[in-house]
Amino acid sequence: MTVNQEYFRSAVEWNGEADYEPSFSHMPSLDSLEAAPGVVLRPLFGRQLMLSHVTFAPGAEAPVHQHAQEQMSFVLEGRLEFQVGHEKKMIGPGEAVTVPAHVPHSAVALAEGCVCIDAFSPPRDAFRELMAREAAHT
Repeated sequence: MTVNQEYFRSAVEWNGEADYEPSFSHMPSLDSLEAAPGVVLRPLFGRQLMLSHVTFAPGAEAPVHQHAQEQMSFVLEGRLEFQVGHEKKMIGPGEAVTVPAHVPHSAVALAEGCVCIDAFSPPRDAFRELMAREAAHT
């Protein structure tokens, strides 16, 4: 396989400035928020994108909800019964689902639980607000 020169340009130009400070993170160690019983989120915020390391305890459920952000969920371990709109499907390691903005969706972990990465664009500011509220109470 050859390198696509259009994708990886040989000359890089950068003035040393960025919209925000870059960072490196160990996602399972990020501050957490329990969104529903047994559903723990560990979000990582960028400017236009947010990732969340999500763990589901066995049988835990993210009930039907919707939001203005586009979402993609990628399963690392375990399995989820994921419903998007009117379609329901089991997804496991290596599988992903796309959720368009405003479309109702839910997920239920099977007996082994589940670990996944959720991506949101733009970031879900509600997560940031909930985490700030939690931090203020501890």
